[in-house]
Amino acid sequence: MKEIRFGIIGTGVPGQVLDGLPQYNGIAEWHAHYINETEGARIVACASRTEEHARRFADQFGIDYHTDYRELLQRDDVEAVSICTASGAHGEALDAAAKAGKHVVVEKPLEVTLEKCDAAIEACDRAGVALCVAFPVRYNPAIAAIKRAIDRGDFGKLICGTAMCRRYRDEDYYASSQWRGTWQWDGGGACMNQGSHTIDTFLWFFGPVESVYAQSGTLGHSALEVEDVACATLRFKSGALATLQCTTCAYPDFGEYVAVHGEKGSVVWGGMPAKIQSWDMMDPDFTFNPEDYEMRKEPYAGHRYVYADVVDAIRNRRSPKVDGREGRKALELILSMYESAATGRAVSL
Repeated sequence: MKEIRFGIIGTGVPGQVLDGLPQYNGIAEWHAHYINETEGARIVACASRTEEHARRFADQFGIDYHTDYRELLQRDDVEAVSICTASGAHGEALDAAAKAGKHVVVEKPLEVTLEKCDAAIEACDRAGVALCVAFPVRYNPAIAAIKRAIDRGDFGKLICGTAMCRRYRDEDYYASSQWRGTWQWDGGGACMNQGSHTIDTFLWFFGPVESVYAQSGTLGHSALEVEDVACATLRFKSGALATLQCTTCAYPDFGEYVAVHGEKGSVVWGGMPAKIQSWDMMDPDFTFNPEDYEMRKEPYAGHRYVYADVVDAIRNRRSPKVDGREGRKALELILSMYESAATGRAVSL
Protein backbone atom coordinates (compact mmCIF):
# COMPACT_ATOMS: atom_id res chain seq x y z
CA MET A 1 0.00 0.00 0.00
CA LYS A 2 1.47 3.33 -1.07
CA GLU A 3 2.20 5.69 1.81
CA ILE A 4 0.70 9.16 1.46
CA ARG A 5 3.04 11.78 2.87
CA PHE A 6 1.70 15.07 4.20
CA GLY A 7 3.07 18.50 4.94
CA ILE A 8 1.42 21.00 7.28
CA ILE A 9 1.22 24.71 6.52
CA GLY A 10 0.70 26.78 9.68
CA THR A 11 1.93 25.20 12.91
CA GLY A 12 0.16 27.38 15.48
CA VAL A 13 1.55 29.14 18.53
CA PRO A 14 3.02 26.96 21.32
CA GLY A 15 1.83 27.15 24.90
CA GLN A 16 -1.85 27.96 24.45
CA VAL A 17 -4.56 26.59 26.73
CA LEU A 18 -7.95 25.65 25.29
CA ASP A 19 -10.82 23.27 26.09
CA GLY A 20 -9.13 22.05 29.25
CA LEU A 21 -6.23 20.41 27.40
CA PRO A 22 -2.89 20.50 29.20
CA GLN A 23 -1.21 21.79 26.03
CA TYR A 24 -2.68 23.30 22.88
CA ASN A 25 -0.34 24.51 20.17
CA GLY A 26 -3.09 25.15 17.66
CA ILE A 27 -5.21 22.76 15.61
CA ALA A 28 -2.20 21.81 13.45
CA GLU A 29 -0.92 19.66 16.30
CA TRP A 30 -3.99 17.45 16.09
CA HIS A 31 -3.90 17.31 12.31
CA ALA A 32 -0.34 16.00 12.55
CA HIS A 33 -1.25 13.54 15.28
CA TYR A 34 -4.10 12.00 13.32
CA ILE A 35 -2.19 11.93 10.04
CA ASN A 36 0.35 9.70 11.76
CA GLU A 37 -2.43 7.64 13.35
CA THR A 38 -3.96 6.92 9.93
CA GLU A 39 -2.82 3.71 8.28
CA GLY A 40 -0.73 4.45 5.21
CA ALA A 41 -0.21 8.14 6.01
CA ARG A 42 2.67 10.08 7.54
CA ILE A 43 3.65 13.70 8.11
CA VAL A 44 7.10 14.56 6.81
CA ALA A 45 7.38 18.36 6.91
CA CYS A 46 5.82 21.58 8.23
CA ALA A 47 6.00 25.28 7.47
CA SER A 48 5.54 28.41 9.59
CA ARG A 49 6.63 31.99 9.06
CA THR A 50 8.00 31.96 12.63
CA GLU A 51 11.11 29.78 12.69
CA GLU A 52 10.90 29.06 16.42
CA HIS A 53 7.35 27.75 16.05
CA ALA A 54 8.25 25.67 13.00
CA ARG A 55 11.32 24.20 14.71
CA ARG A 56 9.41 23.25 17.88
CA PHE A 57 6.66 21.63 15.84
CA ALA A 58 9.20 19.74 13.73
CA ASP A 59 11.03 18.51 16.83
CA GLN A 60 7.77 17.31 18.34
CA PHE A 61 6.94 15.13 15.33
CA GLY A 62 10.44 14.31 14.10
CA ILE A 63 9.99 16.03 10.72
CA ASP A 64 11.62 18.72 8.57
CA TYR A 65 10.57 22.36 8.74
CA HIS A 66 10.46 25.39 6.45
CA THR A 67 9.79 29.08 7.04
CA ASP A 68 8.33 29.48 3.55
CA TYR A 69 5.49 27.14 2.66
CA ARG A 70 6.40 27.43 -1.02
CA GLU A 71 9.58 25.49 -0.26
CA LEU A 72 7.48 22.76 1.31
CA LEU A 73 5.30 22.62 -1.80
CA GLN A 74 8.37 22.01 -3.96
CA ARG A 75 9.21 18.78 -2.12
CA ASP A 76 8.76 15.60 -4.12
CA ASP A 77 8.12 13.60 -0.94
CA VAL A 78 5.00 15.65 -0.08
CA GLU A 79 1.85 14.46 -1.83
CA ALA A 80 -0.75 16.30 0.27
CA VAL A 81 -0.85 19.29 2.59
CA SER A 82 -2.97 20.32 5.54
CA ILE A 83 -3.57 24.07 5.75
CA CYS A 84 -3.92 25.28 9.35
CA THR A 85 -3.15 28.97 8.96
CA ALA A 86 -5.43 31.85 9.92
CA SER A 87 -8.72 31.39 8.05
CA GLY A 88 -8.26 34.45 5.86
CA ALA A 89 -4.92 33.10 4.61
CA HIS A 90 -6.28 29.72 3.49
CA GLY A 91 -6.94 30.73 -0.10
CA GLU A 92 -3.41 31.88 -0.94
CA ALA A 93 -1.80 28.68 0.37
CA LEU A 94 -4.51 26.54 -1.17
CA ASP A 95 -4.03 28.04 -4.61
CA ALA A 96 -0.27 27.49 -4.40
CA ALA A 97 -0.77 23.89 -3.23
CA ALA A 98 -3.15 23.12 -6.10
CA LYS A 99 -0.72 24.59 -8.64
CA ALA A 100 2.00 22.40 -7.14
CA GLY A 101 -0.23 19.34 -7.64
CA LYS A 102 -0.75 18.63 -3.93
CA HIS A 103 -3.98 17.28 -2.48
CA VAL A 104 -5.37 19.60 0.20
CA VAL A 105 -7.01 19.30 3.60
CA VAL A 106 -7.99 22.73 4.90
CA GLU A 107 -9.15 23.44 8.44
CA LYS A 108 -12.60 25.02 8.51
CA PRO A 109 -13.74 27.41 7.17
CA LEU A 110 -12.59 26.90 3.58
CA GLU A 111 -12.04 30.68 3.38
CA VAL A 112 -13.76 33.83 4.64
CA THR A 113 -15.39 35.04 1.41
CA LEU A 114 -17.36 33.15 -1.23
CA GLU A 115 -15.12 34.58 -3.94
CA LYS A 116 -12.04 33.05 -2.33
CA CYS A 117 -13.90 29.77 -1.78
CA ASP A 118 -14.91 29.56 -5.42
CA ALA A 119 -11.35 30.34 -6.55
CA ALA A 120 -10.01 27.57 -4.31
CA ILE A 121 -12.51 25.02 -5.61
CA GLU A 122 -11.73 25.99 -9.19
CA ALA A 123 -7.97 25.75 -8.59
CA CYS A 124 -8.26 22.21 -7.20
CA ASP A 125 -10.62 21.15 -10.00
CA ARG A 126 -8.22 22.50 -12.60
CA ALA A 127 -5.25 20.72 -10.99
CA GLY A 128 -7.15 17.46 -10.50
CA VAL A 129 -6.33 17.29 -6.78
CA ALA A 130 -8.59 16.37 -3.86
CA LEU A 131 -9.91 19.16 -1.63
CA CYS A 132 -11.29 18.37 1.82
CA VAL A 133 -12.66 20.87 4.36
CA ALA A 134 -12.17 19.66 7.93
CA PHE A 135 -15.69 19.48 9.35
CA PRO A 136 -15.10 16.51 11.68
CA VAL A 137 -18.56 16.58 13.29
CA ARG A 138 -19.98 15.08 10.09
CA TYR A 139 -17.90 11.97 10.74
CA ASN A 140 -19.21 11.53 14.30
CA PRO A 141 -20.89 8.07 14.35
CA ALA A 142 -24.01 9.49 16.03
CA ILE A 143 -24.30 12.32 13.51
CA ALA A 144 -23.78 9.89 10.62
CA ALA A 145 -26.51 7.60 12.00
CA ILE A 146 -28.97 10.50 12.25
CA LYS A 147 -28.17 11.56 8.70
CA ARG A 148 -28.78 8.02 7.41
CA ALA A 149 -32.14 7.93 9.20
CA ILE A 150 -33.13 11.29 7.67
CA ASP A 151 -32.12 10.14 4.19
CA ARG A 152 -34.10 6.90 4.58
CA GLY A 153 -37.17 8.94 5.45
CA ASP A 154 -37.42 7.54 8.97
CA PHE A 155 -38.43 10.96 10.34
CA GLY A 156 -40.83 11.69 7.50
CA LYS A 157 -40.92 15.34 6.53
CA LEU A 158 -38.65 17.47 8.71
CA ILE A 159 -40.73 20.18 10.39
CA CYS A 160 -38.45 22.20 12.67
CA GLY A 161 -35.15 22.15 14.47
CA THR A 162 -32.74 23.93 16.77
CA ALA A 163 -28.99 24.32 16.52
CA MET A 164 -26.81 25.92 19.19
CA CYS A 165 -23.09 26.36 19.57
CA ARG A 166 -22.68 27.65 23.11
CA ARG A 167 -18.97 27.88 23.79
CA TYR A 168 -16.87 29.93 26.18
CA ARG A 169 -13.72 31.82 25.24
CA ASP A 170 -12.12 34.25 27.67
CA GLU A 171 -10.52 37.58 26.86
CA ASP A 172 -7.06 36.06 26.61
CA TYR A 173 -8.20 33.69 23.86
CA TYR A 174 -8.66 36.68 21.58
CA ALA A 175 -5.96 38.96 23.02
CA SER A 176 -3.23 36.32 22.69
CA SER A 177 -3.76 36.00 18.94
CA GLN A 178 -3.19 38.50 16.15
CA TRP A 179 -5.87 36.96 13.95
CA ARG A 180 -8.66 35.57 16.13
CA GLY A 181 -11.70 37.79 16.38
CA THR A 182 -10.81 39.86 13.32
CA TRP A 183 -12.85 40.25 10.17
CA GLN A 184 -9.82 40.06 7.91
CA TRP A 185 -8.24 36.87 9.22
CA ASP A 186 -10.95 35.08 11.25
CA GLY A 187 -13.77 36.14 8.94
CA GLY A 188 -16.10 36.69 11.89
CA GLY A 189 -16.61 35.54 15.45
CA ALA A 190 -18.78 32.94 17.16
CA CYS A 191 -20.54 31.92 13.94
CA MET A 192 -17.53 31.71 11.63
CA ASN A 193 -15.02 30.14 14.01
CA GLN A 194 -16.76 28.04 16.64
CA GLY A 195 -20.27 27.80 15.19
CA SER A 196 -19.35 26.70 11.68
CA HIS A 197 -19.23 23.05 12.78
CA THR A 198 -22.78 23.17 14.14
CA ILE A 199 -24.03 25.14 11.15
CA ASP A 200 -22.49 22.68 8.70
CA THR A 201 -24.11 19.75 10.54
CA PHE A 202 -27.49 21.49 10.60
CA LEU A 203 -27.36 22.14 6.86
CA TRP A 204 -26.34 18.53 6.24
CA PHE A 205 -29.50 17.41 8.04
CA PHE A 206 -32.02 19.95 6.74
CA GLY A 207 -30.70 20.86 3.31
CA PRO A 208 -30.47 24.28 1.66
CA VAL A 209 -31.79 27.44 3.30
CA GLU A 210 -34.31 29.68 1.58
CA SER A 211 -33.97 32.70 3.88
CA VAL A 212 -32.41 33.80 7.16
CA TYR A 213 -33.04 36.64 9.59
CA ALA A 214 -30.32 37.25 12.17
CA GLN A 215 -29.26 39.57 14.96
CA SER A 216 -25.81 39.71 16.49
CA GLY A 217 -23.74 41.65 18.98
CA THR A 218 -20.48 41.88 20.88
CA LEU A 219 -21.77 41.57 24.42
CA GLY A 220 -19.28 39.59 26.50
CA HIS A 221 -15.83 40.65 25.31
CA SER A 222 -14.10 44.02 25.18
CA ALA A 223 -12.27 45.42 22.15
CA LEU A 224 -13.57 42.66 19.89
CA GLU A 225 -14.46 43.70 16.34
CA VAL A 226 -16.57 40.62 15.52
CA GLU A 227 -19.68 39.10 17.10
CA ASP A 228 -19.55 36.96 20.23
CA VAL A 229 -23.28 36.14 20.09
CA ALA A 230 -25.72 35.70 17.21
CA CYS A 231 -29.27 34.37 16.91
CA ALA A 232 -31.13 33.57 13.71
CA THR A 233 -34.35 32.11 12.37
CA LEU A 234 -34.15 29.99 9.23
CA ARG A 235 -36.63 28.88 6.59
CA PHE A 236 -35.33 25.90 4.64
CA LYS A 237 -36.28 25.26 1.04
CA SER A 238 -38.09 22.13 2.25
CA GLY A 239 -40.41 24.41 4.26
CA ALA A 240 -38.94 23.48 7.65
CA LEU A 241 -38.34 26.26 10.18
CA ALA A 242 -35.48 26.46 12.66
CA THR A 243 -33.60 28.59 15.15
CA LEU A 244 -29.83 28.96 15.37
CA GLN A 245 -27.63 30.41 18.12
CA CYS A 246 -23.86 30.82 18.34
CA THR A 247 -21.89 32.39 21.18
CA THR A 248 -18.51 32.37 22.90
CA CYS A 249 -19.99 33.83 26.10
CA ALA A 250 -21.62 30.68 27.54
CA TYR A 251 -19.58 29.99 30.68
CA PRO A 252 -18.37 27.39 31.51
CA ASP A 253 -18.97 25.90 28.02
CA PHE A 254 -21.96 23.91 26.81
CA GLY A 255 -20.62 22.60 23.52
CA GLU A 256 -22.87 21.93 20.56
CA TYR A 257 -26.56 21.04 20.39
CA VAL A 258 -28.74 19.97 17.46
CA ALA A 259 -32.40 18.94 17.63
CA VAL A 260 -34.35 17.51 14.68
CA HIS A 261 -38.15 17.18 14.76
CA GLY A 262 -39.99 15.39 11.97
CA GLU A 263 -43.43 13.96 11.31
CA LYS A 264 -42.47 10.59 12.76
CA GLY A 265 -40.03 11.37 15.53
CA SER A 266 -37.32 13.50 17.08
CA VAL A 267 -33.64 13.26 17.93
CA VAL A 268 -31.46 15.48 20.12
CA TRP A 269 -27.65 15.43 20.02
CA GLY A 270 -25.14 17.51 21.93
CA GLY A 271 -23.62 18.29 25.29
CA MET A 272 -20.16 17.92 26.77
CA PRO A 273 -19.09 15.44 25.55
CA ALA A 274 -21.52 15.48 22.61
CA LYS A 275 -23.78 12.43 22.31
CA ILE A 276 -27.34 11.48 21.44
CA GLN A 277 -29.41 12.71 24.38
CA SER A 278 -32.73 11.33 23.15
CA TRP A 279 -34.09 9.60 20.07
CA ASP A 280 -37.81 8.89 19.98
CA MET A 281 -39.78 7.57 17.02
CA MET A 282 -43.47 6.72 16.52
CA ASP A 283 -42.44 3.31 15.20
CA PRO A 284 -43.15 0.94 18.15
CA ASP A 285 -40.28 -1.32 17.09
CA PHE A 286 -37.68 1.46 17.13
CA THR A 287 -34.86 1.09 19.65
CA PHE A 288 -31.40 2.53 19.90
CA ASN A 289 -28.41 2.18 22.18
CA PRO A 290 -26.43 5.42 22.59
CA GLU A 291 -23.28 3.43 23.31
CA ASP A 292 -23.34 2.16 19.72
CA TYR A 293 -22.54 5.68 18.51
CA GLU A 294 -19.82 6.74 20.93
CA MET A 295 -16.49 8.02 19.63
CA ARG A 296 -13.10 7.20 21.05
CA LYS A 297 -12.40 9.44 24.03
CA GLU A 298 -9.50 11.51 22.73
CA PRO A 299 -9.03 15.21 21.90
CA TYR A 300 -10.39 16.33 18.52
CA ALA A 301 -11.25 12.72 17.75
CA GLY A 302 -13.26 13.64 14.66
CA HIS A 303 -10.07 14.54 12.81
CA ARG A 304 -9.16 10.83 12.89
CA TYR A 305 -12.19 10.16 10.67
CA VAL A 306 -11.35 13.10 8.42
CA TYR A 307 -7.95 11.67 7.58
CA ALA A 308 -9.21 8.13 7.15
CA ASP A 309 -11.62 9.51 4.54
CA VAL A 310 -9.04 11.73 2.85
CA VAL A 311 -6.44 8.99 2.53
CA ASP A 312 -9.04 6.62 1.06
CA ALA A 313 -10.26 9.35 -1.31
CA ILE A 314 -6.74 10.03 -2.60
CA ARG A 315 -6.04 6.34 -3.10
CA ASN A 316 -9.32 5.69 -4.90
CA ARG A 317 -9.37 8.96 -6.82
CA ARG A 318 -12.72 10.07 -5.46
CA SER A 319 -13.90 13.26 -3.78
CA PRO A 320 -13.66 13.42 0.03
CA LYS A 321 -17.03 13.36 1.84
CA VAL A 322 -16.71 17.04 2.68
CA ASP A 323 -15.21 18.50 -0.46
CA GLY A 324 -14.92 22.17 -1.37
CA ARG A 325 -18.50 22.52 -2.57
CA GLU A 326 -19.84 20.93 0.61
CA GLY A 327 -17.53 23.06 2.75
CA ARG A 328 -18.76 26.21 1.01
CA LYS A 329 -22.36 25.77 2.20
CA ALA A 330 -21.81 26.73 5.83
CA LEU A 331 -19.87 29.83 4.81
CA GLU A 332 -22.69 30.99 2.54
CA LEU A 333 -25.18 30.82 5.40
CA ILE A 334 -22.83 32.49 7.89
CA LEU A 335 -22.16 35.39 5.54
CA SER A 336 -25.92 35.73 4.94
CA MET A 337 -26.43 35.90 8.71
CA TYR A 338 -23.86 38.69 8.93
CA GLU A 339 -25.58 40.56 6.10
CA SER A 340 -28.96 40.18 7.78
CA ALA A 341 -27.62 41.38 11.14
CA ALA A 342 -26.01 44.39 9.48
CA THR A 343 -29.05 45.41 7.40
CA GLY A 344 -31.85 44.40 9.76
CA ARG A 345 -33.56 42.49 6.95
CA ALA A 346 -34.07 38.85 6.06
CA VAL A 347 -31.65 37.60 3.42
CA SER A 348 -32.54 35.12 0.69
CA LEU A 349 -29.92 32.57 -0.27
